Amino acid sequence: MTYLALVILFGILLLPAVAMVFIPFLPAFWYLLAIAAIFGAIDGFTHLTLANFAVLAGIFGVSILVDWSAGLLGARIGGAAWKSVAFGALGAFVGFLIVPPLGVLPGLFAGVLCGELQSRRSAPAALRAASGALIGTLTGMVINVALAVAFIALFVIFSL
Repeated sequence: MTYLALVILFGILLLPAVAMVFIPFLPAFWYLLAIAAIFGAIDGFTHLTLANFAVLAGIFGVSILVDWSAGLLGARIGGAAWKSVAFGALGAFVGFLIVPPLGVLPGLFAGVLCGELQSRRSAPAALRAASGALIGTLTGMVINVALAVAFIALFVIFSL
């Protein structure tokens, strides 16, 4: 197998991660990093150097920060109390158990909404907080798509 064919093969193997970003709890960036590590090991980190791999690992780290903070920041910007954010996390987990993995988004929304209503907030304020959590999570997904595309583009550039 020629080197160019190997780069094309691994580049194609990276593409499903872009779709994986949209499904909560699927390890899109772990997948990307693993494929890049396997390529690097096969190549002996000759073309994809350890410094290049560190840049890709940095993108992986940023994606983790985005995953963990986007929904929380959205909820807080929407006015949710920390207790409601915890309810949202619990709701996302329960939603995941009921309808894996798509139940995460409605579970998050319902959890924040219930937390806010339980705190005796008005219905419009509770809806604003729950919507903020949902919008934050969806914004995080969009950012992660951009990060996944950047990861794949840099992988191909570094490997050639």
